[in-house]
Amino acid sequence: MKVLINNQQTQLKINKRWIALVADEVLKFEGVPENSELSVVLCDDDFIQKLNEEYLGNNRPTDVLSFPMESDPFEHGIRPLGDVVISVETATHQAEKLKYSTKLEIVFLLIHGILHLLGYDHDKKLDLTRMKKREETICQLLGEKKLLKGLELKSSFPLIKRSQPGKIVKN
Repeated sequence: MKVLINNQQTQLKINKRWIALVADEVLKFEGVPENSELSVVLCDDDFIQKLNEEYLGNNRPTDVLSFPMESDPFEHGIRPLGDVVISVETATHQAEKLKYSTKLEIVFLLIHGILHLLGYDHDKKLDLTRMKKREETICQLLGEKKLLKGLELKSSFPLIKRSQPGKIVKN
């Protein structure tokens, strides 16, 4: 599995190796083939707002966007999954509201974005329930593998409703 990390923001020091490890575990857990490639972009609100407006028509920043790659494997046998774009700026604001670390919020957004690339959605209540259940299962797995160690995991995490991009409500 190849995970490419593009850190375009300067607000928070990011351990790109750790983000790649987390993404790799999520992809393995979801049964994604080893010849797959994922791109993760960590950015600021200005960058994600431009993408949000260009691709979704929403002229505001959001927390995470996913862009699935729908193509055949490249000539070298690599299967590109797509891009997950995370606003570290928005993640920081959301983490402050929910009283846990920005890095933990980034993990949640990474999981959320990857699941979107794999076909999960939350437009309908049934889909939202299915996606949230999967997010919770993955968070438990990451906790068991000690990948969330030191991130102030609270009992309320990840029980967060995300009915729309950028909107959070505690359950």
